[in-house]
Amino acid sequence: MKMTEDRPQFSADPVQDRARHALLVKLAANTRNPVMAELARELLAGNVTPRRVVESQLYASALEKPVDDFAAWYSGLPESEKDAEAAKGENALRDLADEQVDESRKPRTSRRQFEDDEYIEDFSERDWLDE
Repeated sequence: MKMTEDRPQFSADPVQDRARHALLVKLAANTRNPVMAELARELLAGNVTPRRVVESQLYASALEKPVDDFAAWYSGLPESEKDAEAAKGENALRDLADEQVDESRKPRTSRRQFEDDEYIEDFSERDWLDE
């Protein structure tokens, strides 16, 4: 796991990294399972790596049941449903990639601070025909 800017990178693929980060943010806000929320916060802060979590027993109690439940659910699916679930995942990643492309196309504005501490937005790089 590398650090990029001020946050850990969970995948070299930016779409998968974004999906994993979004999932961890959601888990970090989980009030029903404080141990999983703590785990997500530690991962997001870069205090622990996913490999370290799996290798250690630190969060084993929090991970064991969900992993077992998932394995039981998935192993009980017929092949056609496994394929359908895989397609759902691929579609979700494709949607995230499309969102990322859309975000990169949005015109960016910047704010400049002038001597009197007043901020004025700079729209000079914005292409008004794209909207």
